[in-house]
Amino acid sequence: MAYELLKRIIAGALPMTVTRDEDVEHLRILRDAGYVRADIPPPGSAVAAGSAIVTAVTPLGRTAMRYFGSSSR
Repeated sequence: MAYELLKRIIAGALPMTVTRDEDVEHLRILRDAGYVRADIPPPGSAVAAGSAIVTAVTPLGRTAMRYFGSSSR
């Protein structure tokens, strides 16, 4: 789920490299929603295929995480 990835991103250090195909797709969703800033190669790209770099969590992303609930906070 994309929110699980967002939780991992917020808890981790930036920049963060994401390599699992499933996580890259979730990252694409988070980026398109405006929750993170990330460099993601286009689908089918031979350059760095299957990897993406998260550079920032936006204020909207932090608000979404609070709203959708990290019960551990």
